[in-house]
Amino acid sequence: MTGNETKNLDWNDAWMDAQRLNIDSGHGGECWHSWENKEAAKEYFQHSLHSYAAKERIADLCSQVRPESRVLDIGAGPGNIAIPIARIAKQLTAVEPAPGMAAIFQDQLSMENIDNIQLINKKWDDVDTEELRPSYDLSFASFSMGMIDLKASIEKMMEVTLGTIVIFWHAGIQSWDRESMELWPLLHGKPYYPVPESNIIFNLLYSMGIYPDIKVLRHNRKIVYNSFEAALEAYAGRYDAKDPEKRRVLEKYLKDKLYQADGKRMLFTTDVGMRLSWPMAQATVRRFD
Repeated sequence: MTGNETKNLDWNDAWMDAQRLNIDSGHGGECWHSWENKEAAKEYFQHSLHSYAAKERIADLCSQVRPESRVLDIGAGPGNIAIPIARIAKQLTAVEPAPGMAAIFQDQLSMENIDNIQLINKKWDDVDTEELRPSYDLSFASFSMGMIDLKASIEKMMEVTLGTIVIFWHAGIQSWDRESMELWPLLHGKPYYPVPESNIIFNLLYSMGIYPDIKVLRHNRKIVYNSFEAALEAYAGRYDAKDPEKRRVLEKYLKDKLYQADGKRMLFTTDVGMRLSWPMAQATVRRFD
């Protein structure tokens, strides 16, 4: 691709094309559909409590919050980031579309008796700005940019934010996308396309007259299964491998992939993310062209 072709590329179209390819090639739904089940959301929440990467993001975002701050969390999941921030901030609005995640979030609010969080159980695309409580001193989306129309989503963030916007998203093909690219054709006879990456977000922002600060985040993970059978069951559910032939494909794949130690099976991965942020005071008038 030449420099002129890159300059003239519609980055929002590139994002939408990649999102639609990803959705059509996988389970056939947007990413938040994976968390409709409350038990799956609860498992995610428990994992997040011990995640070093999640703790880093919480510390990062909390450092920007003051007692008078109003904060917006887009794609808040089970509230693992929102709740620590709300303990500092004056008010926090959390937007979370998945019923399972929202249910766990609501359980945490009741358990901890937190009353300064407004929880909106909707997709960000479907939220009207009148439902929000702007203006926000900090708005962020932590690995939750599953929207189809990226530009409209960012413009809505900007419309309700006076302070800083922070977006965490994937850089490069992630370990689970690489697995899906390997397994989906074997199991379902069609290719799998990964989610769009942070380079598209950066280039879209640049085309809008926004020049974000960038930080690359690298995280190593160790995933432990109590037995090979437990790993097989987890993968069979994740990849819709219910019949015996598909399970045999998974068995061969996992035998080659998993490490064995102390009677357990383990998987080591490295994922790369990107933190993009900008103060609204430095966004130019071109942002709404």
